[in-house]
Amino acid sequence: MKYFLSIFTLFIIFLSPVSSEQKIVFVDMDRVVSSSKAGSSIFEQLKNINDKNITFLKKEEKKFKEEEKKLVSQKNIISEKNFQINVDKLKSEINIYTQNRKKMIEEFNKLKNVSTNQFLKKINPILTQFSNENEISIILQKKDLLIGKTELDITDKIITIIDNEIKEFKIK
Repeated sequence: MKYFLSIFTLFIIFLSPVSSEQKIVFVDMDRVVSSSKAGSSIFEQLKNINDKNITFLKKEEKKFKEEEKKLVSQKNIISEKNFQINVDKLKSEINIYTQNRKKMIEEFNKLKNVSTNQFLKKINPILTQFSNENEISIILQKKDLLIGKTELDITDKIITIIDNEIKEFKIK
């Protein structure tokens, strides 16, 4: 009887229809961020901030070079003590500049990371909704794939949806 019951159970398992098809797609998030209107806006805003920073830093560097030239030209005119005081003062200003420059670069990189992460957080509900509407089980990032069929790439669809739903993104 046990033997018969085991065979009957296996028979039912193998003949019953199983629906285990899962829909898996992938998206190129780098392209989504760089090609969408809001993502492009982030890069443009960051570029403007970076350009302002670079302009400021170049002005400061030019100022230090001019002060150095002026100091070198006065070397034979002023006393050695005054010359050394001016050199020390210039070195101190350059050290402060270097610290401020480093801080400016760190703040810019932090702003870049925070802005990108905030944008990705806005994209996440869009991906979730798209996944639910299209009965998608898994959405993978393209950069994590080795190979995949091009028809599984939903990047263009996602960019279109993001462009419709997120009109602009302001960096804070």
